[in-house]
Amino acid sequence: MNVFFNSSLDFNKISTSYAIDKRVQIQNVWDLETANSIRHCLANEVEYVYAYTSKGKNFEATEQQLKSLSNADMNRFTKELHEDASQGIGFVYGRQLIKLENLAQPSLLHAVCRYLNSDFLLQKIRDISGFEDISLASAKATRYIPGHFLTRHNDLNAKENRRLAYVLNFTPQWHPDWGGLLQFYQKNGLPRDAWAPVFNSMSLFDVNHIHAVTYIAPYAQTPRYAITGFFRVD
Repeated sequence: MNVFFNSSLDFNKISTSYAIDKRVQIQNVWDLETANSIRHCLANEVEYVYAYTSKGKNFEATEQQLKSLSNADMNRFTKELHEDASQGIGFVYGRQLIKLENLAQPSLLHAVCRYLNSDFLLQKIRDISGFEDISLASAKATRYIPGHFLTRHNDLNAKENRRLAYVLNFTPQWHPDWGGLLQFYQKNGLPRDAWAPVFNSMSLFDVNHIHAVTYIAPYAQTPRYAITGFFRVD
């Protein structure tokens, strides 16, 4: 199985847009059939684990582990999440790292990961960003449901040599009032602007940009699905 970006993408225009502020949101990344297939896979074929912070430390838990908590333990879990978040620390959301060696994962996710790491696309990303040393792309499937969030941060990580972050969005008809926006901030912490997770779009930005994923409202009618990761140096 192979997948490819939409052949109508104008990479020269994308490069020009990116150069203005080292970020760009690209529309209609895949053909519609491919985008819908990936959406279906993310919604029906992926087992997500919950990534979260508690008292400033990172943890993971399965859905079954969280469901098995007593009411008192769940209240404590939520309280600690919110205490961290009130100080601008932490996150909670569902994820699954996409690993080509994990044969239990859907083949479609592997196809996406292979394409992101193809010589063709990596060269396009080098051309867009100006980073000639980019050599690979990491990838993970993500699912945000009501109550999930990712607080303000940048994506600098010296150990991973990240250059650009990307978000491939796969939720049709997402309403911006539901939250889940890619919110950008100024260096002084004031909000700058926000991008909605438009279906079949790709948000691409330099890892120095301060950003967050805003809180998913309790009235959101569907999960927010995406494939995210980093273009980085091996």
